[in-house]
Amino acid sequence: MRFARFVLFASALPFAAIGLAFLVAPQELAAHVGIALVNATADNDARAVYGGMQLACAGLLAAAAFGGETRVRAGLAAQLALYGGLAGARFVSVALAGVPSALGLALHACELLALGAGALAWLRLARGATAALEAPHGAAIRRARTADLRELLPLVEALQREEGYAAGDARLGEALATLLGDGGVGSVLIAHEAGAAVGYAALCHGYSIEFRGRDAFVDEIYVAPAQRGRGLGRALLRALEAEARASGVRTLHLEVEQHNDGARRLYLAEGFRANGRELLSKSLVE
Repeated sequence: MRFARFVLFASALPFAAIGLAFLVAPQELAAHVGIALVNATADNDARAVYGGMQLACAGLLAAAAFGGETRVRAGLAAQLALYGGLAGARFVSVALAGVPSALGLALHACELLALGAGALAWLRLARGATAALEAPHGAAIRRARTADLRELLPLVEALQREEGYAAGDARLGEALATLLGDGGVGSVLIAHEAGAAVGYAALCHGYSIEFRGRDAFVDEIYVAPAQRGRGLGRALLRALEAEARASGVRTLHLEVEQHNDGARRLYLAEGFRANGRELLSKSLVE
């Protein structure tokens, strides 16, 4: 995620520089690319069309760079479309009109570099978010989508019942839907075996001064009773850690029920450590 944010911010800089140049000195910049601005109306149009449009593109990409995961993905899609369109148009121009000026070649090189960086950032995000992980016993783990809500909800409710939490609350489905639909909040992994959902793991994002940046909470891990003892819980936890790393998370936290010795052994074996603190909670809703 850090690389994707860097690519978006860096991609915004050329748009910002060209946009500002057209606002301040449209005549001079237009002359460099062979455009003649013959009167004040042409100057104003250049400021609006070239300056304003370029600055708008810069603002779009920069805003996406500082947003959540969903905004970053949308920003990368916009970056690929913008730079892909520019690079493609220059290829057509070369084919029709011949080799451009030195400035045109430099701009073309920058556009191709940005396009390549954007494609790489997109692939890295896609690899971390959607690539399936084969569990030791053959179950497939992938990132859950909004369309998986109906399949996931019974597993979530089963966990709630096993742990003695309040199940059947309509807000449970709403909370799960938010997590599935907003990558900035967190993410959910779902495990399938023989076409059926058999487990899931939920990650919720946070931020910490103590841990120097983004942290995250392993909110829930659940495996259906018939599939337990075969390594699926460990596979879900490791896949969730990979998901967290891809999202720029620096530290993972989790809580474990005092009576759940099996889960405690798993978490300790996977590198989690007690921090000598007690977790306290206070509900802020009636």
